[in-house]
Amino acid sequence: MDMTQDQERRVRTLRRELEGWREVLCAVYSLLIWEKHYYPAISVSAVTTFFLAIWYIEPSILTLFSVLGIIVTLSDYLVPQVVPWIVGPHHWTGIQERRYEHVITTLASLGGAAAYVTATLKAMKDSKPRTYFVVVTGSLLFCAWIGSNINNLLLTYFMVVFVVLFPGLKHQGILKKYFATIIKTVAGLVKSSVSSGQGSEATEGEASKKKE
Repeated sequence: MDMTQDQERRVRTLRRELEGWREVLCAVYSLLIWEKHYYPAISVSAVTTFFLAIWYIEPSILTLFSVLGIIVTLSDYLVPQVVPWIVGPHHWTGIQERRYEHVITTLASLGGAAAYVTATLKAMKDSKPRTYFVVVTGSLLFCAWIGSNINNLLLTYFMVVFVVLFPGLKHQGILKKYFATIIKTVAGLVKSSVSSGQGSEATEGEASKKKE
């Protein structure tokens, strides 16, 4: 099965499995891509409130995962039944259908990217075991070093905030704009340093010729 057929299979599967979540997914999508100017503030405020609650309550790891599991289970059971009843089928328009299709395609692409990374690591493990060992061990050691030097809750908070804001930054072109600016700045610094190095070498050459 080629990549196109695999992608289509993922889209069909996700579309069928997430049918009851389509209204919620469209609402979350509009929130993540910042369709309104105050949506980033809502996203960051929600994440901040959640982590402040964890910091204040200080639950154990088992309690935290149990509560999150209960929330996920209740949402998985109640959302597909309650949301269509509240919204109603007459509120579902063609624009929302196209948006839902885009969300499903994006989720399928993310699943395909994860499968590609897994397959790449597996192929590396089979063909280049030493490289696989160095890459995986080095990455895990780096993550362990970061986790030992930064508060885990604070680090997780910044990671979640970045993940929540990333779709909006990308959709609004902010990420591309500033990333391009950073690349141009670094390239200019490298070019100037190379030019200054060449200029100093030329000056030293002229000075040596005059001495001769």
